[in-house]
Amino acid sequence: MPLASATAPSRVGRHGVALARFARAGGRTYLADSFFRVPLQVMRPLYPEGETPAHMTLINPTGGHVGGDVLELEIALDEGARVLWTTQGATKVYKSLGEPVISTTRIEMGAASGLELLPDPVIPYADSIYLQETRISMAEGAKLLYGESIYHGRVASGEHFDYSTLGLKLHIDYAGAPLLRDVMEVRPKESDPERIGLFEPYPYLGSFYVAGGTDEELNRITEQVDSLLAGASGLAGGCTRLTGPGALVRWLADSPETLRKTHFEIWNVARKTLFGWEATPLRKF
Repeated sequence: MPLASATAPSRVGRHGVALARFARAGGRTYLADSFFRVPLQVMRPLYPEGETPAHMTLINPTGGHVGGDVLELEIALDEGARVLWTTQGATKVYKSLGEPVISTTRIEMGAASGLELLPDPVIPYADSIYLQETRISMAEGAKLLYGESIYHGRVASGEHFDYSTLGLKLHIDYAGAPLLRDVMEVRPKESDPERIGLFEPYPYLGSFYVAGGTDEELNRITEQVDSLLAGASGLAGGCTRLTGPGALVRWLADSPETLRKTHFEIWNVARKTLFGWEATPLRKF
């Protein structure tokens, strides 16, 4: 099944929608407008770090997604808005009888805005099909930190790359020009994902994207993250500068604990450099 953008909702499954727009006034970022439809739900913002950033949590009260579900998320940040966006828990994708779960995210970032997009892992269960597309448009001066992680199934149930298809597509534009195009598709039943050049002995995948910032900041992030990865055990990965204002980190880990620890450390390096604050453990409900 090829990667695809969301089309009209299937007759099977649910059509979840979540829309949120953020504005800034008096030094505080606030939720200016929102809408949601189950199986997606937008919570009210919290401010555990002060007036900014606004911490937002997207939840799925149904607990997971099934084939035929269509999920649409749209986020807009007005000029100067600062948002940390996360999820309540992992994105669990259940067995499909033929139709995929299609997830599309559209994000518009105004000048001098800042977004930390930190969802919990995607966990594709046996025989599941999950297609995800994320498109982010950034005005000049905006800054983005985006972390993503992929598990290989319900390990406690003995699953190990038993899903049918996992497709991920990310487009980031900066100041009207393409900055990054990152596409991945894994079909374990058609091609061994543990062969050389793919997962090999590391079944957990992490990606972290940095967009915006100065050359000095991005060089500092790249050097510190490369040093962090080189000195770690139980993983393999690296950080590379993009031709525009950005950097990409990708690593493979031997356990979810190693994956999470490395994700937090990378986020901490990038956050301190771009925003001046140390990373903080995220509150989950």
